[in-house]
Amino acid sequence: MTRRRQNHILRIVVAVLVGFIALSLLSKINDDNSRLSNLYEFIKDSSLLIATIAVAYLANIYQRRQNFLDSLREQWREIVKTKGVLLYYCKTSEPDADQYWRTFTQLSECIDNMRIVYANVGETNELIGAYPFEPLHDMRRAFETLDPARGASTAEDRVLVWGKIEQAFNAIREKFLDEFDIDEPSKPILKRGAGRTKVKGARV
Repeated sequence: MTRRRQNHILRIVVAVLVGFIALSLLSKINDDNSRLSNLYEFIKDSSLLIATIAVAYLANIYQRRQNFLDSLREQWREIVKTKGVLLYYCKTSEPDADQYWRTFTQLSECIDNMRIVYANVGETNELIGAYPFEPLHDMRRAFETLDPARGASTAEDRVLVWGKIEQAFNAIREKFLDEFDIDEPSKPILKRGAGRTKVKGARV
């Protein structure tokens, strides 16, 4: 469950609860009206049940959100690992066909595994929709130019391909990680070449 969908559901739940509270107050204020008085008694008697249902539903929503984030983390780790394998291939002086196909297979699996996290954009019963993170396919298309069946690639070819792969990865990272609520560290180390600030010794 994406953050946007979760927030949409939470707004609906809050609106319903506020509506119940407002209706209850209105019924209480106008207790001289028999219908409103009966409605107030019904809401009062059902308040515990309503609260229990609301809490259970919200717990389910947060659990689905957590499961989604777990799947998202796993998918991100797979993307990073695939990037590392592609880097290793592009930096290898003389990669062979077997290494190419192992790398290509891992990239292909990474692309397909995205489908258990996100649905295609604009997908309907009649339309396939668009793949949610096209830069992964850009990485595939760039890597396919190194196919040994097309002839041996040069070091310059692999450097060029790696540049395209890195560009695609950076595009994915910029949008993919936005779903996580990531804060800045409370004590970042921004200075290059920093070392320990403590010295040897102990307080006795």
